[in-house]
Amino acid sequence: MKAIRIHKFGPTEDVLQYEDVPVPEPKAGEILIKVEAASLNRADLGLRKGTYRISADALPLIAGREFAGTVEKLGAGVNEYQIGQRVVAYPSLGGYAEYAVAKTSEVRPVPQGVTSAHAAATPTVFLTAWFGLLTDGNLKAGEWLLVQGGSSGVGNAAIQIAKHLGAKVVTTSGSEEKCRRLRQLGADVTIDVSENDFLPEVMRVTNNRGVDVVLEMIGGDVYQKSLQALAPGGRLFSIGGAFGAIPDSPPALSDDRKATRFSITNYLKAKPDDFKQLDEILKLVQEKKFQVVIGKSFPLAETRAAQRYLEGREHFGKVILTM
Repeated sequence: MKAIRIHKFGPTEDVLQYEDVPVPEPKAGEILIKVEAASLNRADLGLRKGTYRISADALPLIAGREFAGTVEKLGAGVNEYQIGQRVVAYPSLGGYAEYAVAKTSEVRPVPQGVTSAHAAATPTVFLTAWFGLLTDGNLKAGEWLLVQGGSSGVGNAAIQIAKHLGAKVVTTSGSEEKCRRLRQLGADVTIDVSENDFLPEVMRVTNNRGVDVVLEMIGGDVYQKSLQALAPGGRLFSIGGAFGAIPDSPPALSDDRKATRFSITNYLKAKPDDFKQLDEILKLVQEKKFQVVIGKSFPLAETRAAQRYLEGREHFGKVILTM
């Protein structure tokens, strides 16, 4: 089969090698999946650079934390899935390939009417937004949420989930065209940060009170200003700094405000059964109550171009590989 392997870490996509490798064999409790679509994530960029959870002695490896396709082969003891069934998998590695294995605990069925591309694009962004907003964010109906970087996959998901929960959403993006699309997804207020400083705008629309929750993923100055945008009792949770540093230890804040860091990987490691929440999310996608936005698709052979595109700031929604 064809796959994208990393033999050495490196700062650019040139370390991604498109090559022939053996089709993996599913072990007991695992499924072999014929991959139809795999989703790119910023964690993949960190993995490529050697800054994300994997040491050099694990190389070579196939990246790709989430993918969807059909069940090709069952490992021993697997009886909850059938050959030919459409599934989505979230095993953290292996998806940049024509075939990949996953444990049954990392797999969920894909409902009729949801494409493999949309299924593959769902787990990381929707589960991050769902559990981040409900746990660290503790978002409630009627509250204000600020989403920094609404045009990202997590940003798209967070806007829709917040509206589903009855909250009000203000979000930032880098162009008026992106802001227009974010309003179509449900954002109440959008701020084009290429033209405006977001902090005065946020305070203006909230009558100088600030927002109840901030989802922050930019880092640097945006992180620091986002803390200033919090209302008394407000909660900021960060999912990593895509374009700037964030504090290793969140700062102590006044007026019962608090800042935390949220990782869906760590969350699901602590509460693996919560992965089944993906069923409800996919049902809402099937019912067209949630929209999975795919910004651009690339064939597997063009994974270098796909990562280069993701690493820029032009995309809106998810970036997908197709087999």
